[in-house]
Amino acid sequence: MEKKILKPGFHFSVLLVFGLMLIVHDSPLAQDTDNSSEWSVATSLTYPIVRIYQVQISYNPGGNHEYFFGPAYQNFKSGSITSHAMTLILGYRYYVWRDLHLEAELWPAYNPMYSDLTESTYRGVEIWGEIKIGYKISFYRNLFIQPSPGIGFGILRTNEPPDFNEGIKSPIFVPQLLIGLKL
Repeated sequence: MEKKILKPGFHFSVLLVFGLMLIVHDSPLAQDTDNSSEWSVATSLTYPIVRIYQVQISYNPGGNHEYFFGPAYQNFKSGSITSHAMTLILGYRYYVWRDLHLEAELWPAYNPMYSDLTESTYRGVEIWGEIKIGYKISFYRNLFIQPSPGIGFGILRTNEPPDFNEGIKSPIFVPQLLIGLKL
């Protein structure tokens, strides 16, 4: 299997976001957060538009840190390529001030991509990354929405189909809007 690293300049972006998280980690503004220990579950309202379906399970052990994970299925078409990715979401959210947060996500996936050009499937693994800024808005009881726009980019893809770089654009704007329930 051929391994290809996409856009190495974006690794710098990931390191920059993590560096910013470390800088604000002990800042006085970040200490104002009122997040208590809690579990929550959420799903995207915007990703199904492009045929990406996900569930995020989050855990906030108290303070400014929140960890999340969950399954996702991607079934989108881009150019001559159709994706059928079974994905795991792994993420970290850092509350900078109250419910304002920065987050970083990794989407490791097994993705057998179908190519219309060759009429065959290219089985491979990939890692997609997303860096976001967001705000959690609480509503009635435990219901919340969480707008978290960001930038998504490919990190790794094995066994690329023909025209992969033309069909799958990276980086892209990611208009994420989650709806969820605190458990």
